[in-house]
Amino acid sequence: MTEQIATQEMLACSQCKRTFARSDLVQIAGSWVCGNCKGAFLSRVVAGGPGDGVSVRYAGFWIRLGARFIDGFIFLVPIAIVAAIVMPNLIPTAAAPGRVTVNRIFAFEATVIIASIVFALLYEVLMLRYWGATVGKMACGVKVVRPDGSGLGWGVSFGRYLMFNVVISMIPFVNWILLLTTAIMAGVDEEKRGLHDRVCGTRVVYKRSLVAA
Repeated sequence: MTEQIATQEMLACSQCKRTFARSDLVQIAGSWVCGNCKGAFLSRVVAGGPGDGVSVRYAGFWIRLGARFIDGFIFLVPIAIVAAIVMPNLIPTAAAPGRVTVNRIFAFEATVIIASIVFALLYEVLMLRYWGATVGKMACGVKVVRPDGSGLGWGVSFGRYLMFNVVISMIPFVNWILLLTTAIMAGVDEEKRGLHDRVCGTRVVYKRSLVAA
């Protein structure tokens, strides 16, 4: 046991310069950092400040739009399932005039809308909370983090979903202004923050630039 410890590789923390066993260090953005320095180093890197010449890369408008596009295809799956279940009850009545009522059509539309909202809520909140990214963001290699590089809690995950999908996207007549504003902000802001990122205190970053494997 003693011999195994003695032969273990020793490395210096890039911040405090103290020497540790490799197993006691974590590699962040290409630099080895000890547990005591990890929090401050992550904060500096995510903030775009100096960190041994490396800084995090923020995800801009187009890559985030691509991630949303992929997620949009995923949303079609539960909608298609609900439609496949409900539509057979409506199609036969179409051949019999008078049997298709406004209530039936309204019930069908309401079912699809409610199912979509519930699925989107569970999908985005759960994935942001546990993985920091939806399937679309994973496919595009980006992740949502806090300013210090840490993951999202339940409150921030839900708040981010609510801010973008409800406040920004669903308010009639105002949504197109808010969506345009968010797109412009994500394109020109130094940290590529959209309106929902500013409100919730989040950043969307390229995973490879944050933590080197």
